[in-house]
Amino acid sequence: MKNNSSDNCPFVIFGDEWGLHPTSVQHLARGLAENHPLLYVNTFWQRRFRWNLDDARRAWHKLRMLASPAPRTSDSILPLPGAHLYSPPIIPLKPAGAVRQCNRLLLQNSVKRQLRKYRFEKPALFVTLPFAAEAVGGLDERLLIYYITDQYCEMPDVCREYIKDLEQKLLSESDLIFVTSRELLKDKNGRKSPARLLPHGVDFNRFHSAAVDPPEIPPELKHLPRPILGFHGTLAPWVDSELLRQVARAFPRASIVLIGPVWIDFSIPRGLPNVHWIGPRSYNDLPNYAAHFDIGLIPFRQDALTAYVNPLKLLEYLALGLPVVSTPLPDLPHFANVVSVAATADEFIDQVKSALHDRSPERRLERFAAAAGESWEARVNLIEQHVQGALQNNARIESVEDHANAVLKTSLPAEGLIS
Repeated sequence: MKNNSSDNCPFVIFGDEWGLHPTSVQHLARGLAENHPLLYVNTFWQRRFRWNLDDARRAWHKLRMLASPAPRTSDSILPLPGAHLYSPPIIPLKPAGAVRQCNRLLLQNSVKRQLRKYRFEKPALFVTLPFAAEAVGGLDERLLIYYITDQYCEMPDVCREYIKDLEQKLLSESDLIFVTSRELLKDKNGRKSPARLLPHGVDFNRFHSAAVDPPEIPPELKHLPRPILGFHGTLAPWVDSELLRQVARAFPRASIVLIGPVWIDFSIPRGLPNVHWIGPRSYNDLPNYAAHFDIGLIPFRQDALTAYVNPLKLLEYLALGLPVVSTPLPDLPHFANVVSVAATADEFIDQVKSALHDRSPERRLERFAAAAGESWEARVNLIEQHVQGALQNNARIESVEDHANAVLKTSLPAEGLIS
């Protein structure tokens, strides 16, 4: 008899590279790992390879990950105690023909070995990046969950038609589909399941405590001129480098502080003495830095990718009580009372000026309140509820099918009899 309890169901999560920067799937994985055996599979983007130094460095980084022993979760920028991390081998070439077939086999067979190693049987697959669709159907999975955080085919330098093909498979075969923004909700319904809204959460207590009882200012910030206009997150092409440059010029006596890893093709504003990139910081340390911002910035470009974005950092800024200035993003109208939105560089600069005076205790309490009920625990609990329902539904379907097959078998004439 199959055990359909979500409490005992092992999870295989196909997510972005663990520990490079805390992301929503990594926060959800931490919550799910508290109740489930869990294997987290680093799922690489299959981008068009270009013969340049940046791509060569990324290829070398992937090769080192594959050649080294499995990373320990305790060594990560975001710990994942009790779970297992794995980086599967792939061929970083155009995903077509024999290369695609080979990568499919590499992914399925290598993950199967991990499942045998850890004695995971009939796992639930929790897919975040489309490449994982190549493993679907090959891991004896009992449930397929597709968690969508972006319009993936609009990501920089991806093979768009390949991504669309993978996503169509996921939308067609997923038992559950979760999306992080209301624009994605309109666009991502599946054949077996409607899309369900699962916005980003926040570790409210971690960030809020840093705001209420600020730690000692970190040495990198201690001697910077105030105010500090801060950004934390991945520095990638969807961050508007030119807008940051204009803000830095408009506030020459302020400090523009950028915290996070630099990703594909992002150009840090150079030649401006008040722009300070201090690199990534551990998740434990991040609130201690951001608590000393005077304003939280979300300077995203306005394009086909960000038209679907719900920024993870928004709730973290609000949990810190920070005034927030952002470019237009789809879910910001739901935070209209605590976020300033600006469509042009001039408007953005004006909103920063206004936000510098938006420091009343009452307004700070409003920002705390906007984030207080949006915990990651609540998001994980919602996933658990839907997983339990989907497992029970699948069990009912299997029971009906088994009964129908048994009835059919008993109603057939004995072999060799001819009517």
